[in-house]
Amino acid sequence: MKRLFDIDPWKIKTNVLDKEEKRLQESLTSIGNGYMGMRGNFEEGYSGDTHEGTYLAGVWYPDKTRVGWWKNGYPEYFGKVINAMNFIAVGILVDGEPLDLAKQPVADFHMELDMRRGVLNRSFIWKSESDAAEIKFTFERFVSISQKELCLVRVTAEVLKGSADLEFHPRLEAM
Repeated sequence: MKRLFDIDPWKIKTNVLDKEEKRLQESLTSIGNGYMGMRGNFEEGYSGDTHEGTYLAGVWYPDKTRVGWWKNGYPEYFGKVINAMNFIAVGILVDGEPLDLAKQPVADFHMELDMRRGVLNRSFIWKSESDAAEIKFTFERFVSISQKELCLVRVTAEVLKGSADLEFHPRLEAM
């Protein structure tokens, strides 16, 4: 079995974007505060195999039990957690094209969940097809413990080589 993350007492981190294990990576890098939580999805979106999830405590629906037989003690309904609105989405266009790690190769991928600080960090270097431009993207996500409704996302882009037109489009996405 391959190891997806390096582990120390307070952090899980990886330098590999494993597209076959993307859902597991998202699950292991989930972040929350007991009131709300979210999977380690990519803020810019990802067209490959993913399971986006933003969840709020107490937001659920009763789903009627669907079993072919009944026993005493089985519940009539199960409480199913449902997705809340995705409020961390930031569409990014590079020279008019959507940034999508499922379709574009990147270098120096790094993802780290720092459980001591409660921060999820991710960075990578995007390279143009002609290799004329390189941009380092960094994403930082924080869900506050002291202010339970607060979630912050910081996205930075640093041009390392050449030039490119960048557009950032923060948005709300209903699931």
